[in-house]
Amino acid sequence: MDPFASQMQIQPQSSTNLFSTLVNIAFGFVLGLVIFSGFEPTVAYGTKLAATLIKTSGYGQQMAAFGFATTAAPYVVFAPLLGLVATQLKSVNSIRGFVYFAAAILIGIGVAFAAHGSLIK
Repeated sequence: MDPFASQMQIQPQSSTNLFSTLVNIAFGFVLGLVIFSGFEPTVAYGTKLAATLIKTSGYGQQMAAFGFATTAAPYVVFAPLLGLVATQLKSVNSIRGFVYFAAAILIGIGVAFAAHGSLIK
């Protein structure tokens, strides 16, 4: 057998990698903000954050002309994050993978607990 052929076989992708861990921590952070500060202040903070991100991207004036920056700004942050977490949860296929998922969520909630007083006022 050719040694290069055995190296070219596609290995199954692990459910735990740095990107999925960071997404899960970010989701835990947002979930923690909702738990500790409430939904309305978290959406207001997300709106402020998304508006700042849109302004720095250079598309702020275009999106503000359509009213996008004020009405859908929190969903720019929340919807993709929720979709990525759903994808990550769907890819969990073992107890170990679920433990990593739950640990990342709990770390995010812990960070939100430590930071919610200074972020959301």
